[in-house]
Amino acid sequence: MKILNVESATNFSGGVNQLIINVKGLIEKGHEVTVACVENSPVHRSLKDSGADFFFIDEDRVYKSALRLREFLKQRDFDIVHTHHSKGHTIGLLSLLFRKKEKLVVQRSVLFPTTNVFKYLNPSVDLFIANSYAVKDVMQRHFVNSKKIKVIYSTIDESKLEGIEREAIRKEFSFKGNVFGVVGNYSSFKGHDIAIEAFKKLDLNDSMLVLVGKDTEKLQGLVNELGIEDRVKILGFRKDAYRIIAGFDILVIPSLRESFPNVAIEAFLLGVPVIGTNVGGIPELLGDGRGIIANPTADDLAKAMMDMIVADRDEIKKRALEFAKQNLTAKKKVDRLIKVYEELIS
Repeated sequence: MKILNVESATNFSGGVNQLIINVKGLIEKGHEVTVACVENSPVHRSLKDSGADFFFIDEDRVYKSALRLREFLKQRDFDIVHTHHSKGHTIGLLSLLFRKKEKLVVQRSVLFPTTNVFKYLNPSVDLFIANSYAVKDVMQRHFVNSKKIKVIYSTIDESKLEGIEREAIRKEFSFKGNVFGVVGNYSSFKGHDIAIEAFKKLDLNDSMLVLVGKDTEKLQGLVNELGIEDRVKILGFRKDAYRIIAGFDILVIPSLRESFPNVAIEAFLLGVPVIGTNVGGIPELLGDGRGIIANPTADDLAKAMMDMIVADRDEIKKRALEFAKQNLTAKKKVDRLIKVYEELIS
């Protein structure tokens, strides 16, 4: 197959990472992949040696980029055009208006309502790919035809987890006792404050709470106010956050909104049990005994944290690892993506 991906992002993100995994996997399987992206963007830099071809667009000039891409499409023979992120979706959709040749696939990986009628109810869109059933549900509730939505879970690059040693990580960061970790950039819906308040309620002197992510330093005031600064370690932004997860005893995902947290996949594959809130796609990951699910309140999260301390964590880790190997590896994702593409063009 010949596939064109349209990605307008100029910053690295979870969605960008998924595109990179897709492109590399498709090329390894022998498919021809072209990426329409911003020159020297993280997408371009990450894939320039992958064997992909490139067509450069300008995220600030959506209509001009769409017209240029439309001319490019007239010169090339693609089976699939797969768009990513909002501006990429707009560019791809405009470039394909009144064309019947290529199949248009739109990626959707957020829980925000699909309120743009032109984009989401447009008959030019042949298929939406949602990264969780929670995202699919939001789309259906906003009148997107369920028959036009396929769910393909997000994944991670498992190779980056090879060779990580738990005890070396714990020594490097002076982790002691039961270490609860929260990994995610600080924002109003990530629930960091809930996790901190829940940890305070535990009142366990032999436990630690570790926060990893951009702007988590802003939480130091709350930590000091609660008087737990001696048991809370804030590491801030770390490119190697996945490596630090290996040193945790328990990963906590306290989000108020979450489509499909990749940190849970990393924890599954690293053998770290997970507590998550009952929102978005988190229950899809942690159901059937693969973790503990709590309501996003300090009281419920504190109870879940205590329950995990005394739980059969080996059984939880075993179930989580089996699920990850069967559903969440890069190979599984790319195989599903190829199958969806083939069904669409057959």
